[in-house]
Amino acid sequence: MTTVMSMPQGGNSDTEMLAPGSERSPSGADRESPTDTLDIMIGLLTLNNAGSIEAVLKSIVEGLRQFFPDASALLVNCDAGSQDDTSSIISRLAEGVLPVRIVSNPAGTYAHLTREPGFPGRDESIHNFCLTAQRLRPKICLIVEGQLRSLSPAWIDHLGRPVYEHGEDYVVPLYRRHRYEGTLATNLLYPLTRALYGKRLRYPSGGAYGLSGKFAGDLISRRTWRGTAAKYSVDSRLTAAALAGGYRVCHTCLGTREQETKLGAVDLSVVLAQTVGGIFHSMEEYESSWETIKESSEVPLYGEPESAPDPGPLHTGRMVSGFKQGLRDLLPLWELILSRDTVGQIIALDIQDPEEFRFPPALWVQTVYDFALAFHNQTLHREHMLKALTPLYLGRTASFVLETQHGDSSNVERTVEKLCREFEVSKSYLMEQWRWRDE
Repeated sequence: MTTVMSMPQGGNSDTEMLAPGSERSPSGADRESPTDTLDIMIGLLTLNNAGSIEAVLKSIVEGLRQFFPDASALLVNCDAGSQDDTSSIISRLAEGVLPVRIVSNPAGTYAHLTREPGFPGRDESIHNFCLTAQRLRPKICLIVEGQLRSLSPAWIDHLGRPVYEHGEDYVVPLYRRHRYEGTLATNLLYPLTRALYGKRLRYPSGGAYGLSGKFAGDLISRRTWRGTAAKYSVDSRLTAAALAGGYRVCHTCLGTREQETKLGAVDLSVVLAQTVGGIFHSMEEYESSWETIKESSEVPLYGEPESAPDPGPLHTGRMVSGFKQGLRDLLPLWELILSRDTVGQIIALDIQDPEEFRFPPALWVQTVYDFALAFHNQTLHREHMLKALTPLYLGRTASFVLETQHGDSSNVERTVEKLCREFEVSKSYLMEQWRWRDE
């Protein structure tokens, strides 16, 4: 094997501009395609990151030098159309240090993708990276985003080591968070995917991933990269493919995630439609994988999770108001989506005092499963239907905060665990209705 600092003949960085889908091979040391000599391929996802990319690149190089000194490596800069010479800066800084391949999204392909968190074109960039992995067949694939300020050399080890030494296929980071950060994951995305696929893998929130070369290459053959599936959250699609495909999944602890955010805030209903829609859509493709799962099991954890200090009390008044406004505005839609019994229980929540508001776990689970069934049956326009879930999610989040605000972080975890078990126990309802409506 070559070392990570060994360069192709001529001593220059292996830099080449490629359009996605091109069949050309990289130049220099890795001209043969596929190759069995490439150990690590790092996908650096960028969009106008000229101000922060030097520190990110230094951390990548130092991480490779410290933790994988004898591994051959290639940096693939998947750029989503930067206008500030981000890719040129990467090429200049990497010259003589690390081979680089640049793969740019075609101009304009990402203009419609501002609907999900992250940066426009992120999903195309991950697709392009996996396409490159399919050709080159590296042993380890790492994906990191160019706006990360908190990326340290140790991240390269934490993301790559589980694949390199333990044979994991999909490494999902756990970040340092306070108890109410990521309530969409703790109250919906994680419990739902856990019940479906039987693995207690916390829902990923982006920033960085570790993948085996096999999993990264296999992803390209999935329908999740084509057609209507491609419009949903790429994190949903990655996770569903790993869980449904029987790949080895795990968590790694990365500490604090800090990143530069230049885009405006994304509307909650858009985020919810993207992420939940991704899970619902995966249920169509992977039905044979999840329909027989009846219980869940832990996944390996590398490192020690960290909790951040609480930011102070959260005000739930606006959440409850959002739920009640949704009840007034969206009840006719909810009556088409939800069972009669579920609608009746939701209407009864309207009389609760905002300070004592409770959205029971069993009712929330029934609500989510009814939405999944309506998505499956295409009861309504799917995007409109998914956005109609937003006020109900606000009500559940308010209830979650009010239930746990006087306890410690362990109380929050117990509440999440109770909700997860409710999703698992009630899955029989989902299965009965799913099969009945398919007949």
